[in-house]
Amino acid sequence: MKTRILTLAFTLTVLAAYARKNKKLDTIYANEKMNLALFFPNNIRQGIVGSDNFIFTYSRELGQPLGLLKATKGEPSNLLVVTTDGKVYSYIIKYSDALIELNRFVTITESIGHEHKREKPIVQDSIQPKVKKVLKKKYDTSFLEASCTKLLEQPERKNMVKRKNELSLGITNMVYYEDLVFLQLEVKNKSGIDFDVDYLKVAIVSGNSKLKASYQSVPLTPVYIHKMPDKTKHSQTSRFVYVISKFTLADDEKLQLNLKELHGNRELILKRRP
Repeated sequence: MKTRILTLAFTLTVLAAYARKNKKLDTIYANEKMNLALFFPNNIRQGIVGSDNFIFTYSRELGQPLGLLKATKGEPSNLLVVTTDGKVYSYIIKYSDALIELNRFVTITESIGHEHKREKPIVQDSIQPKVKKVLKKKYDTSFLEASCTKLLEQPERKNMVKRKNELSLGITNMVYYEDLVFLQLEVKNKSGIDFDVDYLKVAIVSGNSKLKASYQSVPLTPVYIHKMPDKTKHSQTSRFVYVISKFTLADDEKLQLNLKELHGNRELILKRRP
């Protein structure tokens, strides 16, 4: 069972340290005005950036060697890419107003090494079209529980927060593993009144809810729920994990979370765009 537990500690920090020890990293520059296209020798299986001011997107569905890097002003970070042949590529990434190159064809010699047949990488942040509703395999409850426990020990990224009337609902981590998505969620209550939970619904929505003809909502049923509280008292913060089937979003779709109060009218609606 230990070999199946999510190795959530296998992060950018570990691989960056490996890269520094074995090979000097090249620096890649990006900005918000243009896409920097990176063409790898093999299809991209995983791409991770270390800071929220950088975005690296690629097609998991089509399995292409092309990745696009964009950035907003901020501190330098690093980019980690693992291709389908197990090769690992690592770069320092920085913001620049002007780009010297818009296309870069990566060679195999730029690889810092091989992943040594580790389990499939689990952290992927880019969200692409289509929804996968059915799990390809079943997961033991003990495996899911141990994985969620590990996730709650990881640093929070604060992907998005919805605040209303001194209440807040936030997605603090979103982790992909095989055909699962682990949503680490956080509820803060500073309203002066305890918040009793009626339900939390997760769905993919498109269109305008005011125009029923164009509005669609596809619910994402949880595979496993870890430490979700029935109540968040005043001045308390609740952290828990919602595990759902792997999903991706089209340009006109959003991930929507609805947290409704029991015996009350308070409701938090959090939407996350691609």
